[in-house]
Amino acid sequence: MRIEQLRYFASVARNLNFTKAAEECHVAQPAISQQIKALEAELGITLFARTTHGVALTDAGRMYYREIPSLLASFDRSVARARSIACGNAGVLTVGITNTGQATILGSLSAFSHRYPEVEIALRRVDSLEQYEQLKRGDYDVLLTAALCMSGRDDVALAGVTSSRLRIALSRTHPLAGKPSACVEDLLRFPHIIAAHRNDDVLLATYPYLAEHPEVPVISVEDQGIGMATMLLGFGIEAIPEEVATSIYDGYVTLDVRDYHASLETGLAYLRANENPALQKFLEFAEQ
Repeated sequence: MRIEQLRYFASVARNLNFTKAAEECHVAQPAISQQIKALEAELGITLFARTTHGVALTDAGRMYYREIPSLLASFDRSVARARSIACGNAGVLTVGITNTGQATILGSLSAFSHRYPEVEIALRRVDSLEQYEQLKRGDYDVLLTAALCMSGRDDVALAGVTSSRLRIALSRTHPLAGKPSACVEDLLRFPHIIAAHRNDDVLLATYPYLAEHPEVPVISVEDQGIGMATMLLGFGIEAIPEEVATSIYDGYVTLDVRDYHASLETGLAYLRANENPALQKFLEFAEQ
């Protein structure tokens, strides 16, 4: 039994005329008749009573026809859904989220979801220290991360790489919060907060002056969300991207540090071998 046979049967049943059914299905009338006979033979029942006056559904044919339109509609929906998934217009996109990256990536995800509402967005928390292992394991399709975190990973690609200037942020209750400006020397008296990483590259890119001051305490946290909470509680200072400094948080201030100049490249990290069409669609969208 082929789906075309069911479409032909439905057309004949609807029109009660082989000629009209052939026109509706854009095939020759003999083809319609042949396929209906093949369907009847396969089912072992007579679907149509054929007379010199025309054609009519048998009782069995009438019962069979009750189910066919909904079956064809379900089939068409399944095909449309499968095609949407295959081209990335539907499916599931799993995104790893860190606090620092939320302002940027959540805005992109919101716009993407508006454009492609059939793509389900699943958010998963990123462990900064384990982010590569999580990505490789398939915990998420993509995450926004510092390019240095994926350095040397040949199986990982980065899209939409941008450079973000860093600002020193501290709690409103911090001793430096009331100063109009400061210098690096002022910062050395306080612990520096950073999300945990496998090496010191990110740490030294974030706080370049620590290369000459290894005695300064560093608070290594699981992710940027915990880092933000630690800073807000006044346990230390934290470097955050400039665009995050204008986000919804109101419990901290940024400090003008005259001799502090640092930036980090960030991008959307994903496995090169990931063939999820929704991921490819999102990457194309994000690049725009």
